[in-house]
Amino acid sequence: MSEHVAPPSPSALAEGSIEQVERVAAAIDDLLADPRTAAAVQRFYDPATQFAGDTFLSLAPNDPQTIGPADLLAVSLLTVTPGAVAVRTLLPGGLLADQVSELLATIPTCTPLWDATDLDLTRASALWTLLKTTVGVRSTIAGKIMARKRPELIPIIDSVVANRLACTPGTYWTTFRRVLQSPALRTRVAALKPDQPVLRILDTVMWMHWRRHGLTSAPTPT
Repeated sequence: MSEHVAPPSPSALAEGSIEQVERVAAAIDDLLADPRTAAAVQRFYDPATQFAGDTFLSLAPNDPQTIGPADLLAVSLLTVTPGAVAVRTLLPGGLLADQVSELLATIPTCTPLWDATDLDLTRASALWTLLKTTVGVRSTIAGKIMARKRPELIPIIDSVVANRLACTPGTYWTTFRRVLQSPALRTRVAALKPDQPVLRILDTVMWMHWRRHGLTSAPTPT
């Protein structure tokens, strides 16, 4: 999967322009108004399909303060593979395992993106940057690992989403934060799958609409 433009750097949390926020909000509004969206979300969460569904978050264990084998397996369900070096580096006992846990401890576990402070996102960005120092863990995989660990805080910005939204580099997290500060929009997203975090449902809606083969095809096996 190709790389997406980067989330904020730890030293400078970038904000998207008002025009960009409005454009992203309008794109999401269009997706939510599409009559195919509800069926697409239902298909993604159908356990009879090859889509990740709720297994991405429910696969146990999911310790909020460590990266374990179940986390890397869950991420692989989203059509990316961290690889052997990541397994040896990030899992307990690995070279970066303690640093990862220290950074995870600084990132709130229950704060949704729309309520997140700049400090919350700066700390999250520090972990995202650290994860990318691991061989085989580039931007997309780092983001998906973080979305598994903080599902209400970190949006999944892979090449599918980045290519369609084309936000200014470093502004995706803050742009989505501003867009999701609309209670009405969050209510519409939540109604599609009330038992899942709003951010994960939004990720699903965007990916199911914008991936290469459209709304009706199965995911590409890894």
